[in-house]
Amino acid sequence: MAKRLSFLWLILSPLLFAQSAQSIIEKHFENTGGTARWDRLNTIYIKGEVIMDVNNPVTLSIEHRRPYFKRVSFIIDGKETLSEGYDGKNAYTFSPEKNQNVPLANYTPDAFETDILHYEKKGFKADFLGKEKIDNQEVFHIRLVKNTVKIDYWFDAKNYNLVQSEDDKEKIIYSDFKVFDGLKFATHMHYEPKGGHDYVIVFNQIKPNAPINEKRFKF
Repeated sequence: MAKRLSFLWLILSPLLFAQSAQSIIEKHFENTGGTARWDRLNTIYIKGEVIMDVNNPVTLSIEHRRPYFKRVSFIIDGKETLSEGYDGKNAYTFSPEKNQNVPLANYTPDAFETDILHYEKKGFKADFLGKEKIDNQEVFHIRLVKNTVKIDYWFDAKNYNLVQSEDDKEKIIYSDFKVFDGLKFATHMHYEPKGGHDYVIVFNQIKPNAPINEKRFKF
């Protein structure tokens, strides 16, 4: 009997863990506005500050549009300077030497939406790695795997907010969650690039489905 139960557990345990990973991700999206509302997100405007030096925060604006158009700018003394832009085909950045926007080589665009939204359709498998603690906070650890790509996510065990994520490039810590037009966002993000210096981004404006002129993505 014990052998039968052990064999049954070997068969069922991967399914149970897969279901746990899927249910945690589903509850995360339920808690942050619902997948239907996230699916209707077609543009977003974000404004805040990037803090690399406590004494010198820099105003930051981010504009995104599906399928993937992007404009990230720094605003210093009222003047906007392009940090990175993507027009759907090519990437650009501002060159101080040429005093104009120039093509950005070796640019790999990220996605408009998070990989955990409809992760199966994107070719990912979700693994539940267990319940852990981060700074005395109980979290669920989920890993998305696609070929050689691995992305780890930690969700608050009580409210399913995304607490932390990590890939081969950086770790991000999320906090100070607020709701904008029915969608919940982290407004404080601490970035820890691997091989780089830490920095913090604090958002004070988030406008889902904001009207963004197409000219904003012409560089």
